[in-house]
Amino acid sequence: GKGFGPFYGSMTFQGIIPYYYDHFHPGTAVELNRCIYNQMADNPRDKRTVNDVVSGKCRDGRTDCDDCRERKVEDVVTAHFTLCQKPWECVVHDQDVLQHRLCRKLSGEWYRIRADWELSRNTGAKAKAKGKASNNDTNANTKIDAQNAVVVVGEGKFQPEHFRGFCNRGGKRGYL
Repeated sequence: GKGFGPFYGSMTFQGIIPYYYDHFHPGTAVELNRCIYNQMADNPRDKRTVNDVVSGKCRDGRTDCDDCRERKVEDVVTAHFTLCQKPWECVVHDQDVLQHRLCRKLSGEWYRIRADWELSRNTGAKAKAKGKASNNDTNANTKIDAQNAVVVVGEGKFQPEHFRGFCNRGGKRGYL
């Protein structure tokens, strides 16, 4: 009844932030760069991207718009997984197109954080180095410090360098 929404997500976190600033701190909100905050790997233009070439008008009405799908994953602070799908659905994202390349990187970062969290809980989870490094199993308190190593925590065998052992196959039923 305060005039917020309706818009997609207005009843979720996406609505809490505008409500908080508009209701409790009017006039103090700032627009953040959508390529860095709430990155969705979406096409910023109204026409299809073909062979990584974007075309069409900017969806936000501006003359020029950044294609967030070209953003380095290291620059992203928060990601919104609607288009990329939820990481726990074990989506491979193996197509060589802008959106899939970024989605795979965002998903990979989610699994890296998931593995770090699992190890930080001291639950007895073991880290195994995969990739170029070939360390033996270590306990959860030991850091793997080998160059280019990927820490794998779970027992899943499906693309462990990406999914960190949390998937035993692709798809919604693959998450362990």
